[in-house]
Amino acid sequence: MNSIALAFLVGTITLVIACVAAYILLTRQGRQHSLHLRYERGRLKNENEARVVAETALAFKDKLYRILFAHTTDMVFMFGLTEDGLPGPFTEVNVVACEVLGYNREKLLELSPLEIQTSEAPSTVRGYTRSELVTLSDDEIMDREAAFAVRPVRQLMERILAEGHAEYTSAFLSHNGDHIPVEIYAHAFELEGKPMIVMTAHDIAEREKAKHDLQESERRFEDFFSHSPVGAALYDGQGKLLNVNQACLKMFGAPDAVQFAKFNPFANPFIPERVRRALEQRDTAQFEMSIDFDQARTDGLYVTGRRGMGHLDVLMLNLGMDRDYVPRGHLLQVQDITTRVQTEEALQRSERQLQQAQKMEALGTLAGGIAHDFNNILTPILGYTEIMLHGMDDTEPNVEFLKEIHKASYRAKDLVQQILTFSRQNEGENKPVHLIPIVKEVVKLQKSSVPDGVTINCVIKTDQDVVISNPTQIHQVIMNLCTNAGYAMKETGGELDVHLTDFVIGGRSQSEFPDLEPGRFLRIMVKDTGSGMDAATIERIFEPFYTTKPSGEGTGMGLAVVHGIVAGLKGSLTVNSTLNEGTTFHVVLPVVEQLAEDENADTETPQGRGDKAVLFVDDERAVAQMAMKMLRALDYAPTLASSGEEALALLKESPGAFDLVITDLTMPGIGGRELARAVSEIDPNLPVILCTGYNQNLSEAESLHDGFADVIQKPIAMRQLADAIATAIARAG
Repeated sequence: MNSIALAFLVGTITLVIACVAAYILLTRQGRQHSLHLRYERGRLKNENEARVVAETALAFKDKLYRILFAHTTDMVFMFGLTEDGLPGPFTEVNVVACEVLGYNREKLLELSPLEIQTSEAPSTVRGYTRSELVTLSDDEIMDREAAFAVRPVRQLMERILAEGHAEYTSAFLSHNGDHIPVEIYAHAFELEGKPMIVMTAHDIAEREKAKHDLQESERRFEDFFSHSPVGAALYDGQGKLLNVNQACLKMFGAPDAVQFAKFNPFANPFIPERVRRALEQRDTAQFEMSIDFDQARTDGLYVTGRRGMGHLDVLMLNLGMDRDYVPRGHLLQVQDITTRVQTEEALQRSERQLQQAQKMEALGTLAGGIAHDFNNILTPILGYTEIMLHGMDDTEPNVEFLKEIHKASYRAKDLVQQILTFSRQNEGENKPVHLIPIVKEVVKLQKSSVPDGVTINCVIKTDQDVVISNPTQIHQVIMNLCTNAGYAMKETGGELDVHLTDFVIGGRSQSEFPDLEPGRFLRIMVKDTGSGMDAATIERIFEPFYTTKPSGEGTGMGLAVVHGIVAGLKGSLTVNSTLNEGTTFHVVLPVVEQLAEDENADTETPQGRGDKAVLFVDDERAVAQMAMKMLRALDYAPTLASSGEEALALLKESPGAFDLVITDLTMPGIGGRELARAVSEIDPNLPVILCTGYNQNLSEAESLHDGFADVIQKPIAMRQLADAIATAIARAG
């Protein structure tokens, strides 16, 4: 191999080595460049993604801001500040601001806060009074007033910038001139290096209205509380008095709130037992309270100007608890029902009196119903006894027995008359009567019948003792009162005082007997020192058949009869009694100036005339048979008829055959009244006497109107029958 070839080979190898080295270098550099490019692409990608994320977040925040800005219920304004520190035109407003103020968006963005906020015109311009303003020009006045008006605004803006925020109230002026009260929240921030303020304004018109309404309500409540006719008092949770109105003070008679505060409405002696526990536990309770104001004053409960008893309707209302579970207190409401209670008590008394009157009426109806049949039974007993006694001497062996029968029959007759007297169906025959002899007679009789240990005292301090009455009735009154007084002292003994005095009703004494007319009266006082009565017993003592005596010792008719007799005599009966101290009855009767009739007049039974024929009409055979025998005993010629039809037939068959007709009142078919009218048509001069066992309160005028010459009561007494026949025949003659 030559050197040339060798050199070529070396050169070729060197070239190859150089190319390989270059290739390796280029390959390495390409790889490094590729790595750099890949890094740059990754960095740029990351930066782009971060930018996208930031832009997305910004867009989201902007969207969120727009949504909040547009959809908040408050007005939102954004504005900057001018060089002199005053608010500039709005840079942003929301829809609510436009709607509330009545501007469109473009117009509102032309305005500033100074132009929508109201301000009162100042009464003075700084340095000048209103009297001095007349010397200034209009421009000077406007500049000074403007400077005076904007100064507080500038100070407010400075405070917002210094503190970063502010909260205050103001008022906006809408496009149509309405004033809108607002509560403003202002926040300061920077935008592109310039101070900005965002202002949120909340319409507080409703709140102000509610506040005003609350104040007005409180004022009305205070007016109502102060001037209400219903008494009211407020207490806190501990029962301390907070307020009380005048009506409440008046009802309790307290001069002021200080004295009323001494009265504890939750615990005092006048609270009814049924609500006492509820009030002690501070529960709500409504009740009626009767206050003895004299006792309240005596016990030192509080100072009161009221006297006597008062009745209050009370509501103690628990006001519950507040949100912190603290008791709110109590409201006391009071109404004075004293007049209502007094009226109700008077009505109850009237009702009791009406019930008493109804009982009397019922008893009278009962008495009238049984009197006829009872007297028909008594008539033959009494009549036959009198007939037998009329024809017997006192020396005959059976006279004593007949007299006892006669006496018992009269007692039975008197018993019926007592019932009729009580029921006021039988007023009896009243005439002027001296009371002194009757009082002395009763006292004399009582001295022998009162229980051992009872002393009777009789005091008479009058000589004017004539009253219009019936001696038997007066005797019954005094006897019943004395008998009851003696019974009340039968265990303990004591004194029985019977006083008879006269007095004059008029002036002050009128109040003691309000139902009596002024004039002169007699008072019969029966006083004992016995067991006395409680109020409940006094309420019922005049009721028929009411008695406190054991069974068999009293009928309960005594005081009822006394009451009926006194009422019938136009008098008054009152009673005062205290348990374990005694009882006093007062019987008051009007005095008359007439002379009393001679009670000792001749009582001999007149004899009849055999030539006088009497037609006796009665459907009761036993009564008719007895009457026939009694008429024969009186020496009259009797004829019997068992009905009105039979009597008329006899009168028509034998005109002029009878000198007198005596008829029963109630008979089957033609009754006594119809018969009397028929007799007057047949013979107007023929007298008719009504004989009945049922009293009809027939006066003399009524008897004459019905065609009767006289009225006699069954059971028939011989003396009564004889007098009636003799008088009727004499008048007819």
